Amino acid sequence: MPEPQHDEALVNSFLERVSALSVSAFDGADVNQELTQVMNEAARACGAGGNLAVLTSRLKARAEAADREGQPQVRDTFNRAASLIKA
Repeated sequence: MPEPQHDEALVNSFLERVSALSVSAFDGADVNQELTQVMNEAARACGAGGNLAVLTSRLKARAEAADREGQPQVRDTFNRAASLIKA
């Protein structure tokens, strides 16, 4: 199934920010506050529709990939990011 119409650069910018936070989480840092701020910003920037749907889908896919790779902190960071989106 093709992705909805979306702004690839916008989606990727938020994925990169969550990825950076996941590295910090992997290293043992508590990233919950910053993750909440990033995802609130993402919700405002993406608005309803395609951008938010694609971002949510990709966050979940990265969580699944991290789970397969045995990286629970990274998985949890991406899952939490996806759960923070009020879609």
